[in-house]
Amino acid sequence: MRPSLALLRTTTFRLALVQAGIVLAFVVALLVYIYVATIGQLNADSDVLAEQEYAALERAYGEGGIRRLNQEVVERAARQGPLLYVLAESNGAVITGDFQQLPAVPVGDAVQRLDFNFERTDESGADQSGRARGQVGRLLNGPILLVARDLGDSALITGRITRALWTVALLGLLTSVASGLIGAWLASRRVEALTNTTRDVMSGDLTRRAPVRGEGDEWDELALAINAMLDRLERLMHISRTAGDAIAHDLRSPLTRFRHRLESALDAPADVEADREALRKALEEADRLLDMFAAVLRLARVESNPDWRFEPIDATEALRELVEFYEPAAEEQGRTLRGEISDGLVLSGEHGLFAQAVSNLIENALKYTPEGGHVEVRAVRRPDGRIEIAVSDDGPGIPPADRERVLERFVRLESARSSPGAGLGLSLVAAVARLHRGGLHLRDGLGDDTHRGLCAALVLPAIDAAAAR
Repeated sequence: MRPSLALLRTTTFRLALVQAGIVLAFVVALLVYIYVATIGQLNADSDVLAEQEYAALERAYGEGGIRRLNQEVVERAARQGPLLYVLAESNGAVITGDFQQLPAVPVGDAVQRLDFNFERTDESGADQSGRARGQVGRLLNGPILLVARDLGDSALITGRITRALWTVALLGLLTSVASGLIGAWLASRRVEALTNTTRDVMSGDLTRRAPVRGEGDEWDELALAINAMLDRLERLMHISRTAGDAIAHDLRSPLTRFRHRLESALDAPADVEADREALRKALEEADRLLDMFAAVLRLARVESNPDWRFEPIDATEALRELVEFYEPAAEEQGRTLRGEISDGLVLSGEHGLFAQAVSNLIENALKYTPEGGHVEVRAVRRPDGRIEIAVSDDGPGIPPADRERVLERFVRLESARSSPGAGLGLSLVAAVARLHRGGLHLRDGLGDDTHRGLCAALVLPAIDAAAAR
């Protein structure tokens, strides 16, 4: 398709045509109004005045004949006024009046209205032209009487206004079309830039971004939205590309151990107890693999399902129950778990996901806190009105440079490779936080300068407790 034809099919140009049509319709309506308010009213007034004068002269003719009518016409024509008079014989020869000859109109027995242009010589001898409107008719016994009103400058002014409006309408139409073409051309350049960006991305260049001019218009908003989408797409693609390596790395060790134990059990002499122990350890490895895949499925379900049903959650009660649930396990592992939960914390969300996210944070803290360490669950309402649920420990912590990275799927630091897990716990919590329009933030925990510990703060919007009842 040629560029010119493509330009004419753009939405911007079509909107310009609509605008041109509106301008033209407005000018036509304005012309109609001006006609009715000026020429129409002037014609109506002229018709009424001409009818009244014609009727008066017709009565004078009936009362005094042609002599009386002639006298009346002479007297009235001599007056300074807008009315024009002509009295003519039955053959059209003018007897007296403002014109030397009748306008070129057929005169019948019935009175008829007429519009005509005229030329005459005024009292100073100067030629005068104008336009008049009135009525003409043949009286009894044949004389012709014409009474009309000189429209004067009103017709001239109205005609000029009408021509000016038509000129403005034409210029407005041309301007609208021209502005539509210019606007369509400018818009097509922005669209072309966005199209080129999407084509490059589809070709595999995920680093391409839509240009943002900084003008703050809707095009910049669209470009920013596209760039945000591309940033997320690039991140997901990066995760997808690295997930295979991460899964392979995490699966290799348990599968190797699984196979090694089975081979050892097969190569060893038959021993019921040894065989049962080998099967038990193999079952543990299989359970670990199943837990990993279950975590992957949970994370995918959280990120892909937009139809979660949110309802008010009493976060205070739910958190206190979780702390109470994990306290025996912490004590059994030689760790201290303490909870400081404020009253009246209510949020809107999915209860199961909320409990799963907080459970992941508590389990992570217990897993990486050494024996004799401390874990604290603290929930408060922040000054900005949101709820912050912070799970802190005094374990080895996470270096600040790695805190953003560990929120991604399958990311496990080297220090955690020896611990069971799939690297999905924090990424699941982060996904739940995003689903609830909140966030997960990592900072220093309860440790000292040697062991900073880790504080995982889940920040979620709160709702009014009274409104949730």
